Amino acid sequence: MRKQIFKHLAFAAIVISAATLVSCGGGAKGAKVKSARAGINEVIIHINSSPDKLNPVTLTNAYGQEVTNDIFMSVLGLNPDSMGVIIPALAVARPTVTEITDGEYKGGLKIDYEIKPDAVWDNGTPVTGDDVAFTVKAYKNPKVDCDQGRPYFEFIKDVVVDPTNKKKYSIYTKDKYFLSELQSGITVLPAYNYDPNGLMAKFSIKDLNDPVKEKAFKSNSDIVKFADNFNGEYFARDPQGVVGCGPYKLEKWEANQRITLVKKANWWGDAYKGKQRGFDANPDKIIYEIIPDYNASLSALKGEKLDVHYVLSGKDYIELSQDGKLNQKYNFYKPTDLGYNYMPMNMNNPKLKDVRVRKALAYLTDVDQIIAKLCMGLAVKIAGPVNPYKDICNHNLKPNAYDPKKAEELLTEAGWVDSDGDGVRDKVLDGVKTKLEINLMIPAGAPLYEKMALLFQESCKKAGVAINIQVKEFTVMSDELQHHNFEMSSLGWGGVNYEDDPVQIWHTKSYNGGSNYTGFGDAKSDALIDKLRYELDKEKRKQMQQELQQMIVDAQPYIFLYSRLNRMCIHKRFDDAQPTLARPGFVETEFKLNKEFGL
Repeated sequence: MRKQIFKHLAFAAIVISAATLVSCGGGAKGAKVKSARAGINEVIIHINSSPDKLNPVTLTNAYGQEVTNDIFMSVLGLNPDSMGVIIPALAVARPTVTEITDGEYKGGLKIDYEIKPDAVWDNGTPVTGDDVAFTVKAYKNPKVDCDQGRPYFEFIKDVVVDPTNKKKYSIYTKDKYFLSELQSGITVLPAYNYDPNGLMAKFSIKDLNDPVKEKAFKSNSDIVKFADNFNGEYFARDPQGVVGCGPYKLEKWEANQRITLVKKANWWGDAYKGKQRGFDANPDKIIYEIIPDYNASLSALKGEKLDVHYVLSGKDYIELSQDGKLNQKYNFYKPTDLGYNYMPMNMNNPKLKDVRVRKALAYLTDVDQIIAKLCMGLAVKIAGPVNPYKDICNHNLKPNAYDPKKAEELLTEAGWVDSDGDGVRDKVLDGVKTKLEINLMIPAGAPLYEKMALLFQESCKKAGVAINIQVKEFTVMSDELQHHNFEMSSLGWGGVNYEDDPVQIWHTKSYNGGSNYTGFGDAKSDALIDKLRYELDKEKRKQMQQELQQMIVDAQPYIFLYSRLNRMCIHKRFDDAQPTLARPGFVETEFKLNKEFGL
């Protein structure tokens, strides 16, 4: 879904809707200002870290997803301006969903699709149900590197393609998974490109679902050969290997510099332009400019080397939006961001295993000060793992107060005392005197995270806790988190504009390969997650979601910080460049050049 239109995966208390956007700056549309970007029909978007890969099945970071959104298409998508409004993309219409009451798939769902008749791949061949089945098989191949995405497709038992019309197919599910319709609208890969030798055609989805056969499959030569190729660089970075049916193709990936996409000539989807949301592909080029250093990205913006910057600090957002020269050329917006910022703690680390220590660290975090001084008030304090804009959010949860005295009480209660008077608490763990020194891992080139870390460090020092700040590149951080080789970190989750499935982050099976970095969970929380995923009654599921949120807060695997406003600016030479509710907050393919602006 392009920006949550053509791809998915993946405040009741204080509502800041997309309708309350703030556009700052002087000059009416088409104002007579001189611009170095006048007449250039390309969009340069700043990203502060490189995507790991451009294979939709194996990518693991948000930047990879943002780029692939412009190259690939999914069967279904979401309206980027709304919460959970499903729209057809490759599909002719939303599918027919039928409950199965008998037979092999009793208790599940049958989801019937038809792909648009004129949808074709770059080689001119049609997009069919066979390509959908192939993509599902790629996820289910046990040797493919997609541990983060695979859980989202466990519910698919089979894909049956109509032999008389391969544009039609049915998906059969094992249960009534609450996201069955949306997740079945999968991003589709062309089998001819990603499996030219038809290796996965030798295996049925039923067999790939069979846990008894999984061990044998892991050593099967065809399974291994396909995965080795599929996981490789050719399909991750090479313009010849990265192939979708979306409006743009990969022209060039300059390592650690930029990724350039170009509009396809005579793209099949142009026939739907102006008729269906998600088919307006206006820019000739889309360039993702990779600038890890935040100050360097600001210099690029001020030099008009960027068209979109969407990670502005609160201070810079305010200052830049009041800059008379800059706001003649850029519109500034602050729509709702559905994600949140947090500090994960490794619950299996001996120093952090005791929940009292984790709660003490939360009491030592002055979130109000962070919001006021570092975010300049452009954020909302959160109490748990669901953005307060979403209706499943448990608003009975209260954000942790800043309470150093309470923190010290908890630490002492947990046996951490300063026995030698050196200012740092200590305790005997496994027969060894251990100081309460905690390594806090933060991303490089991110001043906000550095400032937050320093505030936290100073607060903890007063309570006898030593915080060692470790600055690391994001790709290194990601690997450390995946392997649980950390004590604490500072991160942000990007939000999706539909109800979250908690399995990837909070189920214990997501500890290895998923995003359960902290080690949260037990049999009770797993059972609740498993139950709510297959509850179709929205109100019952909401109650279970809120119960899970209470469990998470009680265990304190994260220090929950805030949900920020999406502080961004977009060049004024584009008409229809409006912010959206869905991440990353805009749909660059819809930017329409005003040919008169800036001449």
